[in-house]
Amino acid sequence: MFRTKKSLASRILGTAALVCAVGFTSSFATTDNPLTLWYNSDAGTEFTNALPIGNGYMGGLIYGGVEKDYIGLNESTVWSGGPGDNNKQGAASHLKDARDALWRGDYRTAESIVSQYMIGPGPASFQPVGDLVISTSHKGSSNYRRELDLKTAIAKTTYTVGGVKHTREYFASYPDHVIVVHLSADKDGSVSFGATMTTPHRNNRMTSSGNTLIYDVTVNSIKFQNRLTVVADGGTVSVSNGNINVQGANSATLILTTATNFKSYNDVSGDPGAIASEIMSKVAKKSYEDLLAAHLKDYQTIFNRVKLDLGTADKSAGDITSTRVKNFNSTNDPSLVELHYQYGRYLLIASSRKGGQPANLQGIWNKDTNPIWGSKYTTNINLEMNYWPAESGNLEECVWPLIDKIKSMVPQGEKTAKVHWGVDEGWVEHHNTDLWNRSAPIDGAWGLWPTGAGWLTTHLWEHFLYNPTDKAYLQDVYSTMKGAALFFVNSLVEEPTTGNKYLVTAPSDSPENDHGGYNVCFGPTMDNQIIRDVLNYTIEASKILGVDEDVRAKMEATVKRLPPTKTGKYGQITEWLQDWDDPNNKNRHISHLYGLFPSAQITPEETPDLIKGAGVTLQQRGDDATGWSLAWKINFWARMHDGDHAYRMIRMLLTPSKTYNNLFDAHPPFQIDGNFGAVSGVNEMLMQSHNNRINLLPALPSQWANGSVKGIRARGGFEIDSMAWKGGKLTYVAIKSLVGSTLNVVSGTNKFSTSTVPGKVYEFDGNLKVTNAPFEPLEITDKIQAENYVAMDGVQIEEDSLGTPNIGWINDGDWTQYYVNIPAAGSYVLTGRVATGSEKESVITVTDSTGKILGTLSVDPAKSKGWNDWYESSTKITLPAGKQKLTFTYTGEDTYLCNVDWYNLKADPTALPQAKMHNASLSVSRVPYSHASIALMVNAPANDYVVHLVGVNGKFIGSQRGHGEGLAEFGVGAPLAPGMYFAIVKSASQQKTMKLTVH
Repeated sequence: MFRTKKSLASRILGTAALVCAVGFTSSFATTDNPLTLWYNSDAGTEFTNALPIGNGYMGGLIYGGVEKDYIGLNESTVWSGGPGDNNKQGAASHLKDARDALWRGDYRTAESIVSQYMIGPGPASFQPVGDLVISTSHKGSSNYRRELDLKTAIAKTTYTVGGVKHTREYFASYPDHVIVVHLSADKDGSVSFGATMTTPHRNNRMTSSGNTLIYDVTVNSIKFQNRLTVVADGGTVSVSNGNINVQGANSATLILTTATNFKSYNDVSGDPGAIASEIMSKVAKKSYEDLLAAHLKDYQTIFNRVKLDLGTADKSAGDITSTRVKNFNSTNDPSLVELHYQYGRYLLIASSRKGGQPANLQGIWNKDTNPIWGSKYTTNINLEMNYWPAESGNLEECVWPLIDKIKSMVPQGEKTAKVHWGVDEGWVEHHNTDLWNRSAPIDGAWGLWPTGAGWLTTHLWEHFLYNPTDKAYLQDVYSTMKGAALFFVNSLVEEPTTGNKYLVTAPSDSPENDHGGYNVCFGPTMDNQIIRDVLNYTIEASKILGVDEDVRAKMEATVKRLPPTKTGKYGQITEWLQDWDDPNNKNRHISHLYGLFPSAQITPEETPDLIKGAGVTLQQRGDDATGWSLAWKINFWARMHDGDHAYRMIRMLLTPSKTYNNLFDAHPPFQIDGNFGAVSGVNEMLMQSHNNRINLLPALPSQWANGSVKGIRARGGFEIDSMAWKGGKLTYVAIKSLVGSTLNVVSGTNKFSTSTVPGKVYEFDGNLKVTNAPFEPLEITDKIQAENYVAMDGVQIEEDSLGTPNIGWINDGDWTQYYVNIPAAGSYVLTGRVATGSEKESVITVTDSTGKILGTLSVDPAKSKGWNDWYESSTKITLPAGKQKLTFTYTGEDTYLCNVDWYNLKADPTALPQAKMHNASLSVSRVPYSHASIALMVNAPANDYVVHLVGVNGKFIGSQRGHGEGLAEFGVGAPLAPGMYFAIVKSASQQKTMKLTVH
């Protein structure tokens, strides 16, 4: 809880900017911490040195050579293979034999049956388009720099030859569906180069038309066409023999597009030539500046939503990016984590946009015709991980390719459900798919995992949780969710081995792990957890839409019979239905903790025993793992509320063995899911929003003691408009309600709930005290409870030994501010009820709204023997009449200074007539067990009183008036909506303000 000391002078000078002082501050745009990857040499021939660009349809990988610059090209629908399925005919007829073997524990026989009769052929693989090659005669270059600016999504290569500085800028435009390369120099007439295209695919033909090269290529069922054109400023342009030649230009722009014949998983009737021609015709009417402006507007609208500041950058922040990764474990540079985080967001924007295909194992970048693991879609973790940051990272536009893909998979999945499982209603996906939506199990016995469709459809529900009023969307995806749920309703079987008659998947496996050398099993924990989510989500969706009551009953009956998540003999979460776990198994897949993350079936709040079991499992598996597994572990430890352990995973990830020079994630080899999983992990460390509550800073590591974040999204339709913390503690948060859901927010032991208004921002201090709610000034005849401030910095609200709230944990430079109404100008006695456990004296300085010092209170350790040993300290101050804000600044030399129970202002009897003071005391208390939503007992001796009730959003609820003693009731006939309310009670010159919660 260390806090940087602040001088009283700086506090006084800053009084006029109180809201800013407790609000959102950052160093996002400092030149010391640019969001730029840079290098002083080209990428050579190394794929993982090159810099990626993309527009969701097309990917480009910039190698940046001076004499020969390669831009590796991809298009999201260029795959091998063609329409059709990969089902193993007759597979379902062997289910009974396989299950019988499982029931009697004969896993050798069960595995043999599965391997021989139930595994289909492998799916297709993602293919490269080829290369755009730029050639120059530039030899002996100097001052070389290659970079990728994440703020603009523009890659750049600069170098000097013969005293002339040359610049190449590369970007991929989503609005215009093109890749653009702009070549320029700081001396007119100096731009000369050649440009051509190559492809590794043999079936190709190059032609030209004017200044445009046209490249037609065929890969199995896919036909694609590249069109490359040039626009030069000055100089000469010629096209011959498949080459564009530019000589003596001031600048030149290369524009490239790729179009294919792919229309859907079962339709390749498109005309790539017509599509490419139309794209280039539209682009021909635009200047380079027009293309650039459209690109920046589109990209920055998405990217700029989130800003992250994790503390002061290390002095090494300006080093070459690969050097920063190499040295991260010694520098702990927070700006490198920020760069890696925003790079992950950048990669998803570049590889996944509406109209394109989802990001695959390598996003949208691949140079090999036989890529590792096919560069396809692996659905037992990898594809799902790609999209973990899409919602929380405020990248909603990027999730649509996944949503559209899942919906399109149903017909193929229904065929596989019939052929492999004998199921007539529902659809299935196993652990891999491709462009053609093939859904049968592949590879071997470990591929017979029938829960892929289930996991994928949880993403459909997740999108609804972030947009909970979009019933049109829910209606659109409901049939896909229901189909996945019904597959389980119709395929689960009763197991006869435990005596509990659980419904289980059989056969199945726990992804890519084995028990005693065998993969096949029944009812593995991950299956049960996924199926529980799928059924519960679909049940809830049917209720919201008011449909399928009969189907809902089937799902409800099924979910009740699923095996529960349980712990085993070592205290671990068991991976299988049986307690087979090997405590020395270090497998990268920790599938049985799906319930911890991405699901929320295991939480510290609801299932503390299972949380302990999850901790045992994580300790058994160890920290070291592949890149993507480390990223998953960041999320796991964040959900365990262990920020320092989550940060340890980040340190292990940001090393040369797990992160390549261009910051691509290393399995190894390259797999992009680790980049995306790490973004999700950081979001989970800073904010979690599962189970109907927003938990702020649930896993903040000590390394990030001070920082801020803006723009991440929470379930329920909320956005963290801005959040700041200092000394490891929340100082300010503003939460925007996007759709008007009920807001439930938690920070440490502080909680707050209220109904919300769409579009309104709700601001809180570090104690979750609303700072932008309506407040009436406190009359000076009433005690000012210390926790009833209107603004503060640093202090925390706590309870004393009797349960009475006060403010504590006060550090040097902290302050509170109170809004008061002074009836008459003059001299007043200010008293504070204080306590301290410090051995050093501290001072409370009172200033007015101009920063003028009015007086000081001393906190004397000789008069207090502990943090709840109260005594009163007084001083005289002079105040003008009227409403005003008083700021109390706490200064001292110890770590913690004092606690304050209340302040009181009384007219100085030597300066003001006593007749102006009110002796009758106004009291207000809430009446429990009333038939009203809020009932208050008011006692205003011999005086009239009025009670005003307002919502936290400022909406006036109503007023009640009375005389003397009486009951004020609100919400009698029509109950008040759940949330927070403020009651303002006035009698004569006295006032009390109460914060009230309606559940």
